[in-house]
Amino acid sequence: MAFTMAGSIGLSVWLGRRWDEASGRDVPLGTLAGGVIGTLVAIWMVVKELSK
Repeated sequence: MAFTMAGSIGLSVWLGRRWDEASGRDVPLGTLAGGVIGTLVAIWMVVKELSK
């Protein structure tokens, strides 16, 4: 479960960073959004797994 959480957060942050690099912004909004979305997905997956 921990690896799944780390993977979803890491992948989302990585995608956000790639988006930031491609857009050339000074403020890392993609990284922030990726971190938040990845964390929410990780929490959702844990809740789903624990409710079984």
